[in-house]
Amino acid sequence: MADKNDKDSKLVGLLAQFDDPDSLISACNEARLAGYKAMDAYSPFPVHGIDPAIGIQRSLLPFLVFCVGFGACFAGLGMQYYTNAADWSPIFPGYAFKISGKPLFSFPANIPVTFEIIVLSSAFATFLGMWGLNKLPMFSNPLHRISRFKRATNDKFFLMIETKDENFNRSETESQLNQWGAVAIEECRQDLTDNQLPSWVRLVGLLGVFLLMLPPVMIFRNMGMTSRSPRLHVVPDMDWQHKEKTQVLSPVMENGEYLFTDERAMRKPVDGSIARGQLEVDSEMYRGVKKDYKAAANSAKTNARLVSASIEDKEDAPVEPDQADQAEDVSMWMTQFPEGVTVDQAFVERGQQRFNIYCSACHGYDGNGNGLVNQRAMALGANGQAQWTAAKSMHDATVKDDSKNPLGRIFDTITNGRNTMGPYGAQIPAEDRWAIVAYVKALQETGIQPATASTETDGADEEKQTDADGGSDKEEKTS
Repeated sequence: MADKNDKDSKLVGLLAQFDDPDSLISACNEARLAGYKAMDAYSPFPVHGIDPAIGIQRSLLPFLVFCVGFGACFAGLGMQYYTNAADWSPIFPGYAFKISGKPLFSFPANIPVTFEIIVLSSAFATFLGMWGLNKLPMFSNPLHRISRFKRATNDKFFLMIETKDENFNRSETESQLNQWGAVAIEECRQDLTDNQLPSWVRLVGLLGVFLLMLPPVMIFRNMGMTSRSPRLHVVPDMDWQHKEKTQVLSPVMENGEYLFTDERAMRKPVDGSIARGQLEVDSEMYRGVKKDYKAAANSAKTNARLVSASIEDKEDAPVEPDQADQAEDVSMWMTQFPEGVTVDQAFVERGQQRFNIYCSACHGYDGNGNGLVNQRAMALGANGQAQWTAAKSMHDATVKDDSKNPLGRIFDTITNGRNTMGPYGAQIPAEDRWAIVAYVKALQETGIQPATASTETDGADEEKQTDADGGSDKEEKTS
């Protein structure tokens, strides 16, 4: 029964206890047929058929979520349209930014954001709607004051008919519950002081609201002020690190001097450092230099740092680069293709492809030095508009001479450049450079003569032909 007097509480309803789920379902059906609507059933486990027995209608939550999601769809599209395609509002104008003639608003491009807004809004509608339809939160439940009701989570079944039902009558309802098989009936009363919050809860709530107002007040205050202190950065996101960015001055020490003498924060790579996977110690494959050549490091056109790793006797004193240029020792260069390189038709065709990409612009597709870049530069040079050194012909006698220009030297020329020709080692892998060497040697075997020589020969032939034709004409006239 009630814990307090009737003056301090009010009757909420009658709670009837049943011993099995079948009795509960039967009593719920009888109560529904009797016209009761404000009632609820409690059981320790789900009971099939209890929902239609007590007349539970389909929940409004799906309809509520659909309405919120439908509205969020238009809200998401409208927000994106307003921010990206409308600038007519004088208070919060959008930013109608035209990019390459693209439309200001494109429906497909705005679908992802709209979808996320629908999902987020529907999730909030589901969560908050469930709380509202279930009348949560409840500060107290009068059923918890009835000791018998604790067995609702164990082995007993209960039916609660509330007083707010229009058919509720204290004596008549109790009599009906007894007729429907209730083994016990108790009044459910609510203490009139249950809905009153303690005074300390109100104080804590007011204090929390006051504290929540402090951050926005401080933000608006600092927006119109200047300060020498750095801004408060709650989430750094690695914005400030113990490092120096590129293209900035070197840090200054306490004594006022720069940390680095060149006054730059950027540091050059350490001398002798090699990138991972680029320790090219095979001098034959990567530099065209014989392995047993001890003076390989003397060449100004080879990488002395890497070549020295393949030299057996490292105690030999290197020669200065300019001295090496004055007297080049061609015996250091490879006269054959290195091990691992198979020269076949596919390899030569690969070299032709690479030659046409990187070399033909100056040397021409036939290797005569008549590439489009060379032709244009020579034309500008003839008019005094540029200075240009004519590209070397692959069919020149000095280039074709294997004793003066062996395979390794051609490979080195492609890698490091020579005279006015620039290096291509960074653009072309070593295997492709050897493929170009193979194609150059194949091109030289075709016997194509340089363009200049062929032109002079053609001119001489034309003069002879002209003289012959003229002589024949004279003979005809004479005859």
